[in-house]
Amino acid sequence: MKIVMVHPHDLLYDPWTIRILELARRLQRRGCEIALVHMPRKETPAHPPLRELEEGDPPVYALRPRQQHAASNFALLRSLAAGADVIHLQKCFPAATLPVLWTSRLLNKPLHYDWDDDETAISALVERRALARFHLASYESMTHRFADSITCASGALQARALAAGFDEARLRRLPVGADLERFHPRHRDREILREFGLDPARPTVLYVGQLEGAAHAHRLVEAAPLVLASAPDAQLLLAGGGEQLDDLRRAAAELPARASIRVGGYVASQRVPTLVGAADVCVACFDDVRAARAKSPLKIAEYLAAGKAIVASRVGDAPWMIEGCGLAVTPESAEALAEGILSYLTDPARRARDGERARRRAEDLFNWDRGADTLMELYGIISTRG
Repeated sequence: MKIVMVHPHDLLYDPWTIRILELARRLQRRGCEIALVHMPRKETPAHPPLRELEEGDPPVYALRPRQQHAASNFALLRSLAAGADVIHLQKCFPAATLPVLWTSRLLNKPLHYDWDDDETAISALVERRALARFHLASYESMTHRFADSITCASGALQARALAAGFDEARLRRLPVGADLERFHPRHRDREILREFGLDPARPTVLYVGQLEGAAHAHRLVEAAPLVLASAPDAQLLLAGGGEQLDDLRRAAAELPARASIRVGGYVASQRVPTLVGAADVCVACFDDVRAARAKSPLKIAEYLAAGKAIVASRVGDAPWMIEGCGLAVTPESAEALAEGILSYLTDPARRARDGERARRRAEDLFNWDRGADTLMELYGIISTRG
């Protein structure tokens, strides 16, 4: 089966493109011929790439990053899709979605839509241009109407697709996953903590992930004094990059316990498993807002695979993801977050037990191989359409 997989963002610099890349890798291992299409950033960021493509990865093609390039992007997609069985689109950003829709209809190729975020809600938080917000909301409201099958990353998105009347037989839930080899309980090298000015011998609380407008890492900074008041030997690390980074660093520097808190910058993807492996307690904090309710948080899948004790806010899919193996706490409450963290810091046996359960949950539900199986099932249904 030949699949053209299209993402409107940069595979090397945008962290959320890990979903399409990992799924493409696993589909290729199943014998699919993959053409992976992305849209590099208009300007190269100052920080190094978050990831590098590996030997043996599917071939990658670049779209041009402006809406006025729709015609040339359509020409590229048409040439790639001429012999394809399915076109796969992740996200609904117009610059990529429009030429994808043209290609699908002109060539009569089945279209699979991987709906992985509430883009309208996120753009309301991060996009200053009213026209851009309007365009994105318009495309999100209609892209599913042109799809032959849909995967939804979260229960909230699945409910929206069903409410819009999409055929349940061609709709599946496909949450985020983790690489079960890269993220594994056996990876426990704590020396990486020294790179952040932390002591490998001290209990470590970790938040890792993007620090963009739709992230809520500041809740951990708020909880830090409460955690350290009861567990003064602990230390906290927030690792990731984004527009919130400088504000978080300033907030952490103003705390009395600032010597035990570090806010790191961008972490290359190949180093994230080591960093997660070095932690004792891992945190995924969210505010109860529309964007967060629709998320399938990658960090939680990776914490699970690494066999970690997890404290997550009770928002969206997070409680389901850590069901039976983690602590779901009241969102937007520093006290609740601190209480959950302290429950694990003060009980090593509970950490170990829930860590073992977390690994099993990742093996059962939250891994990219399971996601690829879901896609293969749907591709098989729509590629035989009349």
